Amino acid sequence: MTAFALTAPLFMQHVYAGPVNVNTASQSELESIRGLGPSKAKAIITEREKGGAFYDSYDLHSRVRGIGEKSVSKLMENGLKIEGQSGYRETKSNARSESRSSRKSTKNQAKSSQAEAERSSTRKRF
Repeated sequence: MTAFALTAPLFMQHVYAGPVNVNTASQSELESIRGLGPSKAKAIITEREKGGAFYDSYDLHSRVRGIGEKSVSKLMENGLKIEGQSGYRETKSNARSESRSSRKSTKNQAKSSQAEAERSSTRKRF
């Protein structure tokens, strides 16, 4: 029993005390999460300093190379918490739908101005 008590701290490197916020954690706090080693912790901190806080899991895995969707899910199960800044963040799907609607409105405006020009040129002037 005493042998276990003496060796237990050696095996408990990756035990975390509570949820670790990815936007405020130090490298050692990030490394305390099971599945997150020194290189990934450093990559997260570097990207956080370069690009600002992470908004959500998509933002984390799209900005940090080597961390995919499944990895983020497992890290969150192991205690990683992503508390991003509140506010609207444009996603690819939002940008795509907005660009489609703006193209349609531009196309419709061009057609209406062309039709107006044709009507004014075909009118008889006295």
